[in-house]
Amino acid sequence: MKTIIAGQGKPVVLLHSSMSSKEQWLKLFNLLKADFQVIAIDLYGYGASEYPPNPASFSLVDEANRFSHIVSSLIGEQQFHLIGHSYGGATALRFAYAEQERLLSLSVYEPVAFHLLDSSHPSYGPVRDIAECVDRELKNGNLSAATEHFVDFWSGNGTYAKLNGDRQAAFDSVIEKVSLDFQAIMNEPLGLKDYSSIALPLCIIAGKSSRTATQKIAQDLFSTLPQTSFHWVEGGHMAPLARADLVNPIWVHFLHSQ
Repeated sequence: MKTIIAGQGKPVVLLHSSMSSKEQWLKLFNLLKADFQVIAIDLYGYGASEYPPNPASFSLVDEANRFSHIVSSLIGEQQFHLIGHSYGGATALRFAYAEQERLLSLSVYEPVAFHLLDSSHPSYGPVRDIAECVDRELKNGNLSAATEHFVDFWSGNGTYAKLNGDRQAAFDSVIEKVSLDFQAIMNEPLGLKDYSSIALPLCIIAGKSSRTATQKIAQDLFSTLPQTSFHWVEGGHMAPLARADLVNPIWVHFLHSQ
């Protein structure tokens, strides 16, 4: 199934990071389902979902529209809270820009909205380089090398090598979609001024040990969008999984305050 859904109350929709799936949310899902109707969705190309039908033109709008249709099929036009991590956060922002009237609130952990970075900023170069490196390795047929570069970029050198063979193979199987994720977020035309029109209660969380690029995006959104709360947590970009004990209570408190 492309979704997992449980609970009663106001809906909360969860969007996962690249190279992940709806399963990343199980801890938060279980915390919320007593008070909310919780819906976790597999984004294009992950978990039980289909691959994008038109890869060459794939965009963040395509990703946002697909999850919008899935949510509508489950809850109709009922308003919902939206939470996104990394690529899921970038997708959530793009959706909120177009359809904020459908949302009760927006929560993001380090959305990888790299289109918001000025190409002259020092943090942009490493992001551009890793995107180009993944594409180059894929074109040469080196799936494992592409995956290793991507995983180590976010989680530190040697992380991929320490994974067992099954885990490596699972990551290798979705690296081509990761390349499309980069395509979508790097080519998105919206800027901070556009996103400033999002007038929803917004909770932003960032990791103290994360990449400068995602820290800057989170801080720029906080400085630009109204009704925003900002929280630092110990950990890096994958803290929603690795330090769920720190991240999830912030989201739970935020949702209950709305």
